[in-house]
Amino acid sequence: MDALPDDPLVRLQPVSADPAATVAEVAEAIELRLQLVAARTHLAIAEAWDSGRLAKQEADRPPFESEVFGLLGVGEGYAVDDLDRARAHVHAIEEMLAAAERNRSSRPTPIEALARDFGIHAIGVVILLVLAAPRLRGEIARLYKILAGSDRRPLVDEQLLVQIIGRSFQRQIGRELDADRPLRKYGLVHLSGERPNGAIAIDPLVVRYISNRSYEGEVDRQLEIRHVERDLEELEMPRALIVKAMRYLALPDPAPARIVVRGRTGIGRHTLLVSLAARAGRSVAVIDVGTLSREPLEMGEALAAALRRAMLRGLVPCVDGLETVSEESVDARTQLAAVLRRHPGPLAVRLPTDAHVILDPGYLLLDLPPRNELERAQSWTTALERHQIELADPGDLAARYRVGPGIIERVCREVSRRPEKPVDAADWVAALDEAVRQHLENRLGKTATRVSRLASWADIVLPEDIIDSLLELTARVRHRKRVYEQWGFDRSITTARGITALFQGSPGTGKTMVAGVIARDLGLELYRVDVSRISSKWLGETEKNLGALFDAAEDGQVMLLFDEADSLFGKRTEVKTSNDRYANMEVNYLLQRLDSFEGIAILTTNFGTGIDPAFKRRLTYRVTFPFPDEEMREQLWRALIPPQLPVGGAIDFAALAQRFRLSGGYIRNAALRAAFLAAEEGVPFTQGHLERAVRMEFREIGKLAESGVLE
Repeated sequence: MDALPDDPLVRLQPVSADPAATVAEVAEAIELRLQLVAARTHLAIAEAWDSGRLAKQEADRPPFESEVFGLLGVGEGYAVDDLDRARAHVHAIEEMLAAAERNRSSRPTPIEALARDFGIHAIGVVILLVLAAPRLRGEIARLYKILAGSDRRPLVDEQLLVQIIGRSFQRQIGRELDADRPLRKYGLVHLSGERPNGAIAIDPLVVRYISNRSYEGEVDRQLEIRHVERDLEELEMPRALIVKAMRYLALPDPAPARIVVRGRTGIGRHTLLVSLAARAGRSVAVIDVGTLSREPLEMGEALAAALRRAMLRGLVPCVDGLETVSEESVDARTQLAAVLRRHPGPLAVRLPTDAHVILDPGYLLLDLPPRNELERAQSWTTALERHQIELADPGDLAARYRVGPGIIERVCREVSRRPEKPVDAADWVAALDEAVRQHLENRLGKTATRVSRLASWADIVLPEDIIDSLLELTARVRHRKRVYEQWGFDRSITTARGITALFQGSPGTGKTMVAGVIARDLGLELYRVDVSRISSKWLGETEKNLGALFDAAEDGQVMLLFDEADSLFGKRTEVKTSNDRYANMEVNYLLQRLDSFEGIAILTTNFGTGIDPAFKRRLTYRVTFPFPDEEMREQLWRALIPPQLPVGGAIDFAALAQRFRLSGGYIRNAALRAAFLAAEEGVPFTQGHLERAVRMEFREIGKLAESGVLE
């Protein structure tokens, strides 16, 4: 295999990631700059003394005389010596600072790197220092209060900046504080109230950065920091794709880098980005848009702040969850697109397969392809060897789980670190199975519940033609690999490759039970989908939940059961309100997702009339469960009476089937109810208990006659 390019990834290496000045040089520069701010403040106070703007009230003079003259600019000479000493002090510190900068040559300190990264002019750097100074030296805050001359003024406002920096810079200061300039555009400083009297504050993280203080111990709940685990050479993904990314990042370009990585959960999107960043000596900060406020303006502001904090920490930000923002949420998507456009540093976006990209054109798009069974087996082999797990053939794991290399690596690492190691291959497989299921349960459990008790073929009573259809369904699952991979149908059949079946019929006819039988026969876990946990009032959230559910089902080779599917797969309606439009959007998403679904899903419905016709066209099988006839009812009665049940006298199952027209569900209820009646009386189970239980079932639904139908 050819070696990867070794060109530096210049588009991931802003100066701020690693300031070149030494720790001692940075400390000296910060100390001198703070001394200079204090000296300039002293000079501004001395000027106020000299002009009379700051003065004691003299008993023989009119009230506030010197202050009035000072404010009008017509007073001077009140403190000539103080003013000269203050000017000399400022000049001396400026000389010391210039000498330190010459000794440091071109090695930048953090604030100089910050200015370069964010495009801040020299006067903007001075503004940052004036704003940061009182946070780093408490005595400077007191000097600001003295200069302000009033406790009612903010600690720093625009007028105070002009006094400290110099009135000759007033226009430049005002321009640097405009909203379109870097200081406010990127949120480095915040303005509250009207200019020039509104309070101006610096972001605390900027203070920490320019003072060269470590971020360790500072938890940022919106930044999940990812450090490198594997080199690019070790990644299990197409070599051409990695080379493409490296060439893009190695080519100098004044525009900040934008990378979009799409693919399935666990395929290695984060891993690729972290490994690329590591080549530039950096780590990645993951920002999940799904955790931000849903209000468009607040969402945009929160994302901008998170991006800024990532940049100040020297991290490459990776934005997750943009697919959760609905296409209908125009304001939110506009806000997010603007924030991503304005961010001055490199950033990455992580999306599911085929998700829409809201970045401006010019980004690098990396689509990570799904891995076939052979490639998954290779991933298992590599991970097992790395963690010293001895397993002769990982092919079964690759066939059973369609998880990506990221999840495979985490599973092997978790199992290898357990205090009690498995003793043989079977135990290792069981441990790996359990670990994979935990990962899948974490994804599936948000919207579905595992069904643990499953019936078998011996427990069901159905007509032979229905049984034949169900056996055909299971055979199709067993032979998918041969038909698609070995016989080449994966190239000619590109959609609707999953197996979806609609079970329709009256309540109690065994639809849900048969789904469990099929799952058990195929050796699959069965998960019943909770529609209430899938649906959300937030735009795009329902589609996100459905996408995650289908992805997890495909990865884990589990069967999904949508009981009473009418509520989710219902017919689209004429759009009269916004609710109609959003409901139709969800149906449209489901239709698209079913086309690409490669797993197994069973939908049940009592009538089938409420299912959208477009769904029915996409279903692999449609099975109608009939109401049981007399012969089937007799078989159901017999099947439900266990052999160990103590029976008193003969039970006429044929008579029960002829007399009572019950569905399978009511027969089951009556049989169990009769058993409890016998247990309460402490006598053997009899036909009389069964008949009493049936009458109780009729009465509970308001039927006095026993000749009707219970379904």
